[in-house]
Amino acid sequence: MAGNVNVGIKDNPNFKKEAGLISLIAFSLGNIIGSGILLLPAVTASLSGPLSPAVWLVGGILLLPVVVVYSKLAKMFPLVGSKIRFINITHGKVMASSVGWLYMIGTLLTIPVEAEATVNYLSYIFPSLMIKGYPTINGYLVESLIVISIYLLVYLGIRGLSISVNTITYAKLAILLIYVISVAYLDFHVSNFTINFSPSFSNFLYAIALTMFAYGGFRSAMVYAGESKADTGKAIMIAFGLSMILYTLVPLVFIGSLSSSILSSGWGAIGKMSAPLAESAIIAGVPALGVLFILDGVISPSGASLIGAGDMVRYSYALTKTGSFPKALGKVDQKRGIPILPVAIFGAFSLLTLFFSTTFEQSIGYLVATRLLAYSTGPVSLYLLTNDNRNRTLSLISFLVTGLIFSFVGFPKTLFGTAVILVALLAMLPFSRNYVPALWYLGFSAVITFITFLSIPSMISLPIVILVSAVFFYLAVKTGKGDGEVDI
Repeated sequence: MAGNVNVGIKDNPNFKKEAGLISLIAFSLGNIIGSGILLLPAVTASLSGPLSPAVWLVGGILLLPVVVVYSKLAKMFPLVGSKIRFINITHGKVMASSVGWLYMIGTLLTIPVEAEATVNYLSYIFPSLMIKGYPTINGYLVESLIVISIYLLVYLGIRGLSISVNTITYAKLAILLIYVISVAYLDFHVSNFTINFSPSFSNFLYAIALTMFAYGGFRSAMVYAGESKADTGKAIMIAFGLSMILYTLVPLVFIGSLSSSILSSGWGAIGKMSAPLAESAIIAGVPALGVLFILDGVISPSGASLIGAGDMVRYSYALTKTGSFPKALGKVDQKRGIPILPVAIFGAFSLLTLFFSTTFEQSIGYLVATRLLAYSTGPVSLYLLTNDNRNRTLSLISFLVTGLIFSFVGFPKTLFGTAVILVALLAMLPFSRNYVPALWYLGFSAVITFITFLSIPSMISLPIVILVSAVFFYLAVKTGKGDGEVDI
């Protein structure tokens, strides 16, 4: 299979190659430092206390093999929506459809979560936007305006999207650097890290899993690879390296800046802070930076949503190329250089989901479950597409990592990911007989879901998950049988 990897794989010529390396880095980095950087340091601190910086570092190290796998796949498939298309080549459109729906649903649910994160930060100044952790009518109005603006920017095409994403990403990167340097210098209490706290092992693992909500954005550059002449794999690695540094330093400075009055309420109370980094900056005596973070509470989540909305349009094209979507959803407009119909459809869906989303802390576990299941397909595909033993060893290690972190999420969140795969498989069965290569995927998810349902102690369940993952990796490799692409 490795020798025929590029046979019959091509993009619509209407896509415009106008994104450079800086833009590709911004697409991945901008998706990584969305609402996660603003709210998750407080959530992970509530779960793991002073160990929170270590949680982020461990999460990044665990995910690193998976990132390397996708950087290699990005070089092999410099195509629009390639995260879905290489799976079609190795395992067929039934499985590609399942993975595509994991991406689609995960992104559709992420956009309202990001919008709510913005309202959450704004409520620090305008309390009328939130009540008891949920948006008010005014809050929903603000969220709706954000979503409409995002899809209008996506409609501009890759050039307008690149300019917007570049501006937003590097602006919020500058704000975070100012925060780390100034707060660490003015108000850093080493004693905060010596306060007694003994998190349960399961909470520590769950905190690691939650970091994937942020880190998972590393693959966004792949979606736009066909609209750039730059090295997508290089962009992914640079973006992820920068994000690991940020996500270690920001939680470190955040915990070090907390006052004794906040910590006296217990670590669990930190997760309830409405604008953690802004409050941290104000405590440190930098109110101007606190105001900047309120502004960043609009910039960061909106930037991640903008990238996600752009992703959705390109996922639609990729699913059309695999034969899983109607051709009308993949028709590329010559002037805009993108499929136009999905912009309107997904914009309407995103507005609708605003009113059904749960709170930030409740939602992210379910979103992480869908992302981790989608991660697992890359290592399997790379194994089949390469003859290099080092790449194959890397693929196996990466797959085992995805199985482990998926189990960290816990039940019923694992069940949600499994349900998405099951529905997607059932929906595709009438349209394709090539379903056998996708059965391992459902089995892998279902068995780990069952293990998490049993609530076995972590020290016992982790070796079982590794063994189960190894078995399903073998089945995935042995049953791989791909399909060709649809010409649109």
